Amino acid sequence: MIGDVSRRHDEVLALVERGRLAEAADGVRRLIRRAERAGHAGLPQFRLTHAWIELDRGRLAGCARQLAAARPGLSGGALARADCLAGLLRCAAGEYGVAVDLLTAALPELGDDRRWTANALVGRGTAHGYLRRLREADADFAFAATHYAALGERARAAACVHNRGFVALQAGDLPLALRRFDEAEARGVNPARHPEAMVDRAQALVAAGLTDAARPVLARAAVLLADAGRGTKLAEATLALAHCAARAGQADIAVAAAGRAALLFGRQGRTSWRPAARAVELAVLGGPASVVRRVAAECDRHGWALSAAELRFAAADHAPPEVAVALLAEVAERRHSGPAPVRALGWLARARLAEDRRAVFAACRAGLRAVRRDAATMGAWELRAGMAGHTVELAELGLRAALAGGRARTVLRWTDACRAVDRPAVLPPADPEQARRLVALRSAVSSGRSPGRVRLLERRVRALDLAGAAGDPGRGEWTFAGLVAALGDTALVSFLVHDGYFCAVSVVDGRCRFHRLALVPVVADAVRQLRCHARIGAERAVRRAAAELDGLLGPLGGSRALVVVPVGVLHGVPWAALPSCRGRAVSVAPSVGAWLRAVAADRAVGGGRVWLAGPGSRHARGEAASLHAAHGGVLRTGRAATVPAALAAMDGADLVHVAAHGRFREDQPLFSCVELADGPLYGYDVQRLPRPPRRVVLSACDTGRATVWPGGDVIGMATALLRCGTATVIASVLPVPDRQAVPLVTALHAGLAAGPGPAQALADAQAQHGDLGFVCFGA
Repeated sequence: MIGDVSRRHDEVLALVERGRLAEAADGVRRLIRRAERAGHAGLPQFRLTHAWIELDRGRLAGCARQLAAARPGLSGGALARADCLAGLLRCAAGEYGVAVDLLTAALPELGDDRRWTANALVGRGTAHGYLRRLREADADFAFAATHYAALGERARAAACVHNRGFVALQAGDLPLALRRFDEAEARGVNPARHPEAMVDRAQALVAAGLTDAARPVLARAAVLLADAGRGTKLAEATLALAHCAARAGQADIAVAAAGRAALLFGRQGRTSWRPAARAVELAVLGGPASVVRRVAAECDRHGWALSAAELRFAAADHAPPEVAVALLAEVAERRHSGPAPVRALGWLARARLAEDRRAVFAACRAGLRAVRRDAATMGAWELRAGMAGHTVELAELGLRAALAGGRARTVLRWTDACRAVDRPAVLPPADPEQARRLVALRSAVSSGRSPGRVRLLERRVRALDLAGAAGDPGRGEWTFAGLVAALGDTALVSFLVHDGYFCAVSVVDGRCRFHRLALVPVVADAVRQLRCHARIGAERAVRRAAAELDGLLGPLGGSRALVVVPVGVLHGVPWAALPSCRGRAVSVAPSVGAWLRAVAADRAVGGGRVWLAGPGSRHARGEAASLHAAHGGVLRTGRAATVPAALAAMDGADLVHVAAHGRFREDQPLFSCVELADGPLYGYDVQRLPRPPRRVVLSACDTGRATVWPGGDVIGMATALLRCGTATVIASVLPVPDRQAVPLVTALHAGLAAGPGPAQALADAQAQHGDLGFVCFGA
């Protein structure tokens, strides 16, 4: 009997280790009933195990009942473990201060019991984290990891590394959080068996504004958690899903998910979590001011600063004036501290309360600086672009104030502020692990592996990229005087959208003008018509659509060289097709700041010339070989044109020409690529070149296309090169007909060698051979 009961207890513990909590709960209940009938001495210990399982399932009342029943029969080390479990229970209930006190008291009593000492440290670290005592939390998790490692429990030690990622997330260091999550997975945290790890990773993505990336991770985690009976983390995953849906404007989904989360938290007795779920509901649906203020205060009391700020801010839009002012004032009080989103909302509230334009500008500038300082520490474009979501309203409020003031220079400045977190990418040296992941992905793609395998490898590349830190990119501000000096005789037109209209600010000879153009749907339809006709080669229709679009875009006329800063659908325009741009040097840039950086980069002295030809095109090899014969340099074609060889040759080159098939990925623009001998050369590859080439010509389909993210950030193969320091990229925003491309690029390179500059060399070549959708990006 004794051996049989002990064996059954071991089986229950094994089920717990495998995450099969529902089965473990059934097993321990049967074991307790059997022990009760037999008067077994192990009954208190079995109840303690049941309490642990109930805690892990989010059934806090059940955990408390089992602890109370077990305690009278416990002594010594077992009683110390019960005290530890009581502290863990308070932590799960959100009573973090009480949890720290209980666990601190329990630790000396646990003596040499390393496993339970580690458990207590993990619980205390979690409580410290939610209390924002982040240094103490990190120390507890690190110490717990040493105990688990000494016991040979690698998976639990790895879980402590993951928990240190949770601490970094609380501190707002998203790249470090994601690095720790990645390291934990490499050390043995299996997300399929521990879906709570998926929830934490998704919450980091939500914090970065990457809700589209977080949503499928949370949905998968929710299924796994429900199957495993992990009620605690299931409730948290459901709340995170509600946040995702609310940020995506999916009101019905947000309210339903928040309601489910609130219900789960209520059933679990987690009173500190319910206000966060209620805050989502109220922010979406609205409610009486008294309820809003009560729930917001509860969020503040339990550490949900962002939920409180978002609720007050949303409620202010529908509240009576005096109540709205009070709500905004409460949000504005938080503008100097806390996570970047909380500070951004605080400055936005301060701007909304401002009584004059000068105060609006000051508050918006301060908010933008606060968020962009955080974004500057992030190496990954996606994180930086996601952070832009926290600045959109600040920039747009500043722009509205500038438009009301009527000064074109100020409008230009705030239009550029709306170009998201526009800073150069300052990336660390190439990561060997990322290089290995990209090699594995290339191999899978070129060998025709299953789409599921390719998607898995893409996720691994993307995950490591998100975890990358960045150096200090320096200041990104520019002055109007500096812009005028850089332009010289060149004109600049920066487009914006306001009140349903495309507008523009032009700068010519130091004079700045504002232009109200056409309705957004009219311009968007003209762009769509032009691109559709160009893709099928309907020349007469292309000319008609180009002339129509040209007439809508107002200030492009004239003969002088032109810099264009597009917005929205205008990023896909083949500018040389427009009558006013034909034969004219036109440079396109994501922002004024990006153009000025490209001009500065173009002054650098580069290395040699590189000519690359990918497989599968009859004309690519001949194109590269003839250009090499005419201009010298390094030639890589056929089997020699591999990605490693191409990257080595590109590093520090003055000019790189790539003739290959190209693919653009709307969903994941850094997986846009050109095909080389061993597979795709991705945007992820080129963005980490130690010394980016000065000028790049991509004679490949669609390599000039880019995705415009919410908030205005723009990314594709061409913009990835510009962000890492390339001065000029010439690429097409349309499919490139191979045969027609050869004479165009031959004339282009002859012009580049003659020295009129890339934009003029391209314009002259297009005047002779057709535009083919090629655009000069950058300097």
